[in-house]
Amino acid sequence: MNARNKLVLDRLTPALGAEVSGLRLDGEIDEALADEIYGALIDHQVLIFRDADLSPATMVGLANSFGELGARHHSYVTHPENDDVVILEWKDDDRPDAAEWHADMTYRAQPPFGTILKAVVVPPSGGDTLWASMYSVYDALSPGLRDDLSKLEAVHDMGAFRTPAYLEGGNDGIQAALQGAGTAVHPVIAHHPVSGRPYLNVSESFTRFVIGLSAPEGGRLLTELFDLINRPEHHVRLRWKPNTVAIWDNRGTQHYACADYLPQRRVMHRVAVVRDGRVD
Repeated sequence: MNARNKLVLDRLTPALGAEVSGLRLDGEIDEALADEIYGALIDHQVLIFRDADLSPATMVGLANSFGELGARHHSYVTHPENDDVVILEWKDDDRPDAAEWHADMTYRAQPPFGTILKAVVVPPSGGDTLWASMYSVYDALSPGLRDDLSKLEAVHDMGAFRTPAYLEGGNDGIQAALQGAGTAVHPVIAHHPVSGRPYLNVSESFTRFVIGLSAPEGGRLLTELFDLINRPEHHVRLRWKPNTVAIWDNRGTQHYACADYLPQRRVMHRVAVVRDGRVD
């Protein structure tokens, strides 16, 4: 690896996130460099690259260096040049659907391992993305609560994606959407398959109820946990610029896309990696 490809990492917050310099992400990514980026991702959870004008093909090639790409998202359109690239576009009177804390697609038995997101069009202000470290949230729990939560599982489903399903097809539309998207039960406290670190594994977007608890009991517990995720000491915040690229580990993080920019336009390209090629 030459000097041009040496990663320089600037930690962004104590909880998570690093900005990467010293690397042209749109250049050749060989196996050794992919391994180095992967190692930094495991350590920092979120990596930020500026001035990375990645084509759809280059984004997919980078994603393939991390693992296997998966099924397309059930609600979004894909890029005309490559259907592994999802286009996220919001403007005018749209209602962005990611202004909630969530890890992607936890309503599936195997959610995506990681995500690559590129800013294409950004508003003059607003449209930031925040990430929260679920390691940091877990560390903030009292020992007794950690122990109690380690014995629990929770049901995840498609959440607010019910709305377009209902508007398009009524009750039958919701049933079809739920069947297509899937429902999964996950442990409330999960462990990262590489680092082994425990992390909180519930989100306000997709976690519906706790197995073994009544609806009121589970609701109170989940509300307490969601409030903890909202604390800023667990967060990093990114102000996007065109050609900024973020890569994050969906295991142990959640993210929130601020919907404060409408009617301005915001366009992003996204590729999801379902299976970690270094683990699975």
